[in-house]
Amino acid sequence: VPGVSPGYNDTKIRPWNNANTRPRSRGKYFRDSWEAAAKLSDLQAVSITSWNEWGEGTQIEEVVSRVGYQEYEEGPTMYIDIS
Repeated sequence: VPGVSPGYNDTKIRPWNNANTRPRSRGKYFRDSWEAAAKLSDLQAVSITSWNEWGEGTQIEEVVSRVGYQEYEEGPTMYIDIS
């Protein structure tokens, strides 16, 4: 089962872990993951690797606009819409 992910960055929590960072790139990383999975001829399921963990940058849940919080470039349901 292929996995897709919106990205990953936990360097604010674990500054030594930069080697595992996967930039979200304004949704490009997530879209590219979906496109790669969709190319598999025997695709039956896809695992979405997201724990809605804002501290690690893996969240895909809907966002509420608040000062000081990350927002999505294409609106509050951007990653759900990509899915």
